[in-house]
Amino acid sequence: MLKCEGGFVSSSRVANSLRNVFAAWGGQAVSAIASFVVRMAFVSCLAQEYLGLETLFSSLLTILALADLGIGGAIVFSLYEPLANGNKELVKSLMRLFKRAYILIGAVIIGIGLLLAPNVHMLLGADAPDIPLLEVYFFCFVLNTGVSYFFSYKGSLIMADQKGYVVYLIQYGFQIVMACAQIAVLYLTHNYLIFLACMIASTILQNIVIAIRANKMYPYLREKDIQPLNKEVLETIKKNVLGLIMHKVAGVASTPVSNIVITTFAGLTVTSLYGNYLLITNSLSRIVDRVFDSIVASVGNLGAKESESRQYEVFKTTFFINAFLYACISGGLLCSVNAFVSIWVGDSWRFGQEVVVFIVLLFYVKGMRCAAVSFTSAYGLYWYTKWKAVLEAVFLPILSLILVGPLGIVGVLLAGVITSVCISTVYEAWAVYAHGFHRPLINFAIAYVKYALLAAFSIGIAYLVSSIIPVTGVLAFLTGGFFGVFVPFLFYVVAYRKSRELREVISIAKRFLPKRS
Repeated sequence: MLKCEGGFVSSSRVANSLRNVFAAWGGQAVSAIASFVVRMAFVSCLAQEYLGLETLFSSLLTILALADLGIGGAIVFSLYEPLANGNKELVKSLMRLFKRAYILIGAVIIGIGLLLAPNVHMLLGADAPDIPLLEVYFFCFVLNTGVSYFFSYKGSLIMADQKGYVVYLIQYGFQIVMACAQIAVLYLTHNYLIFLACMIASTILQNIVIAIRANKMYPYLREKDIQPLNKEVLETIKKNVLGLIMHKVAGVASTPVSNIVITTFAGLTVTSLYGNYLLITNSLSRIVDRVFDSIVASVGNLGAKESESRQYEVFKTTFFINAFLYACISGGLLCSVNAFVSIWVGDSWRFGQEVVVFIVLLFYVKGMRCAAVSFTSAYGLYWYTKWKAVLEAVFLPILSLILVGPLGIVGVLLAGVITSVCISTVYEAWAVYAHGFHRPLINFAIAYVKYALLAAFSIGIAYLVSSIIPVTGVLAFLTGGFFGVFVPFLFYVVAYRKSRELREVISIAKRFLPKRS
């Protein structure tokens, strides 16, 4: 065991979290590079409208994923304790339920997709371009999502057992191979249908490989003597599923509905431009999210083994890391993203800086929820945040529809910022503080405001400095990225140099640095 301030922390828990983080970071970075190269090939080989279709169809598939009903998250939460305690019989029972539920969900998604495909053209707006095989393209996206459920439940077991790096390495390996295949298809055939076929094949194969790996890691999964779940476990799962249904609805009310509003009222061309920025922000979000995804299982293990006060200290450190990372990344994004888009796909694919400000602001406020969301997931507090989901599902579409007319895409982004801060952030923090730590929410509010003000001030200075340097092209991207990241980094280190949170981060990092002989 390793001694930590306020209690003890398992060295294996920290080690697993760091393995997960490094595998996730490395894999996601390579995957992001591959995605950008694929997008460059896409722009060169296919019409602009096809990029808009990618963004729109991905949004529609998020809506279809409501068929999950939160079952996966609820069962994963139920796996933490039996995995921590070595209760193989309960794990077997839960995984049988997981398998049955996910096969049914995949089939339901494919069935609904078949029904929706003939009418998908109605979402493209009055000035929709004439795109042949539109319905077939949409169903390819549906099929890709549906088949992913048939084997992915075994990957969730590996994740819950704090060994997510195993899943990440397989997933990212297949994504890189898929990217190479898609680039070759685009340049050799210019055929979007074959491009999508590569995506489906990659999804099926990677999930089969993950399932095989899970069977080797947990051979008891192949045993036939499986006990039925007791009523207490089933009731816990049912309660969490009900709470997670609300969260799924809120997820649909976020980016997917926003993209549909943009497509319908601003046009497929604006959606295609926004899709480039979404690829960038989503790639960055996934890299950071993997950090927090990687610690969720460890937090679940922490909740089963450590004191409440120690859990609270870990959350404060996690929230500090959350704020620190998103300040630096948001700064780099604001100062360099337009230069990057120009280098990547050309000046004609850029938004004006006023739109970029709101894209970055939405990225920041969503990202600042990572720590609270991770602890909500690890503690299974979905039931307590169900009304957050309802409010977000109601207010975000309404605000988007009200603001898109006078402000265009800025109005939709502003609606996202307002609902994310005023509804989602408040509810998620309240759930963790009231039901996880039993502490007043004002402690979170004070920390959040301090972090946000410091981020705004430091990023503003970084932007002013980078904007007065007379460079263009690659130099503009490098200069903007450097100042955008370095200035917030410097401000945070100076402002929190004496804080317990920064000391603990440094202490954890030192354990994994090479020791001097």
